[in-house]
Amino acid sequence: MWNRIKSRCIALLTAAAVMLTVFAVMPAAGTADVYGATIKGIIKSGPVNVRSYAGTKYKKLGTLPKGKTITIKGTKKDRAGQKWYKIIFKSKTGYVAAKYVKLKSSLGTLKKYSPVKKGVMKNGPVNIRANAGTGYKKVGVVKKHAAVTITGERTGKDRAKWYQIKYKTRRGYVLAKYVTVKKTAATTAPAAASTVKPTESEAAPTTRPTVPEAPTTKPTEPSQAPVETAVNKKGTVVNTDSLNVRSGPGTGYTKIGTLSRGKSITVLAKAVNAAGELWYRFSYSSTQMGYVHSSYINLESTDEAFEEWMNQQGFLKSYKSKLRTLHAAHPKWIFKTQQTGLKWSAMLEKEKKLGINLVEPTSPDSWKSKEPGAYDSKNGYTKFDGRWNAASEEIIAYYMDPRNFLNETSIYLFMDHSFDAASQDNNTIKSIVSRNNCYLNTSRYITALYNAGKASGVNPNVITAMAIVEQGWRGGTGAISGTYPKYEGYYNHLNIQAYAAGSMNATQRGLWWAKGQDTGATTFGRPWTSIEKSLSGGASFYASGYVTKKQYTYYTKKFNVMNGLNAVATHQYMTNVAGATTEGNILKYAYDKNDDYPVVFHIPVYSGMPSSACVRPK
Repeated sequence: MWNRIKSRCIALLTAAAVMLTVFAVMPAAGTADVYGATIKGIIKSGPVNVRSYAGTKYKKLGTLPKGKTITIKGTKKDRAGQKWYKIIFKSKTGYVAAKYVKLKSSLGTLKKYSPVKKGVMKNGPVNIRANAGTGYKKVGVVKKHAAVTITGERTGKDRAKWYQIKYKTRRGYVLAKYVTVKKTAATTAPAAASTVKPTESEAAPTTRPTVPEAPTTKPTEPSQAPVETAVNKKGTVVNTDSLNVRSGPGTGYTKIGTLSRGKSITVLAKAVNAAGELWYRFSYSSTQMGYVHSSYINLESTDEAFEEWMNQQGFLKSYKSKLRTLHAAHPKWIFKTQQTGLKWSAMLEKEKKLGINLVEPTSPDSWKSKEPGAYDSKNGYTKFDGRWNAASEEIIAYYMDPRNFLNETSIYLFMDHSFDAASQDNNTIKSIVSRNNCYLNTSRYITALYNAGKASGVNPNVITAMAIVEQGWRGGTGAISGTYPKYEGYYNHLNIQAYAAGSMNATQRGLWWAKGQDTGATTFGRPWTSIEKSLSGGASFYASGYVTKKQYTYYTKKFNVMNGLNAVATHQYMTNVAGATTEGNILKYAYDKNDDYPVVFHIPVYSGMPSSACVRPK
């Protein structure tokens, strides 16, 4: 998947050249969503084809019969928007179309308390989850000795007991073992607490209906409207792909439409109905008000200090809405601007040069350039670096526009690659390597990765992601086996200087360089005769070549925009236009289990930017 600039770039770029060989067959359409908790499914009609990736164009690995139980590792949408489930098929990663699978839930039934109970946290801080399990999204934290209102209990997939508690305007879950329940039931429970319908956060994410909180009986209009309180804040639809809009604050009101995930609305007022549920009112159309359940709306932060911070940093207005949403969910995160001093049009003009940005040949035609030299009607699209096609101006603009990636999934594109003990430790490394049978998931590797980062001044989570990208999750390459013919006992985990040259293939050249180039070279701690020396030396090489050269994020590693206009479109780590985004998605795994770290993000700002984010061509 990773396409490298070879002869066009300066010598430092050759460190990454071999990635073209290792990942040339990987698709470019993003990273699969990973389920934190194991999900089971049954093939409801078959036989069903198992593909090597999400799409009917990919290699068929085999079939699954009707009634077969599968373990689902994640989801992925193909280019047509169809959902696929990621599974393990005969020791390989495979994908099956989601429409042929019926999901199973192993969560216990929610047992509601009536009346509700009071409890005190005997440990803390404790994460509050969206459902009964550590694999579900963290929605907040509760401190030690804090009082909580317990509305029910549920057994998680790991058979542990979880309490459902009231958290702000919604429900959340905490492990029961961290809570001391008072013997006397609460006397201040809201009216009809036992009849409160579970909100979205109480249902397993993988078993939600397509449209949440759909009524099971014919809608009726309640006769008494609840009291409303003014809000006037921006909000975004979250936690569902399609959200019902009601004519009033409750599922008994008529459904008047739906909102899609990510849709922004202005919440005019909030209303608590007779069941104790919080709903938001907004203008659904120019003539009609609509109501949506608060569990599906993420309100923007109105933190005055954060507003002042954004102004001091110089964030443009078009950046602020998404940053507010991220800040509300992660108040410890730090967002800084990178004032590039560049005009958007001038930068884009340089990045349009043929061969600088490439796309997979399987990409839509709208992603491919038809400029002279990139396409002609007789021969079709020109191949670059063996098989890639030149990227169109529209897809380059999309990936270069930072505003497209200010969300939970892609924000790590801007994470600082410098070492920071406050947000990087063995646990964050473990969070990455504990999936997909990663070869790095040993105490020796985890220690070596952390030490390599600390010694070189590079984020060890970044080094971990690079080692995975270069060697694959399983790590079965000759570059790290220690047994490669004529280079026994030498290692090169980050494939530094590993590219085909002369009579040497990429692996041979990389190990030749790690050995000392047959000249006894000792820079970067060579010769690399152990795992530790390979990782430490590779990290040092990356630090000196990129991190200290104002290319200390995945974005600036791909788009060299902090060294003046003359540097733009030069010294770029990869030519794949989507490469940096995909690397950032791997880095996100470091914080999946705990995202409450003071992470620093550097977000570029340009002059003369379009008023809104550039749209990805279809």
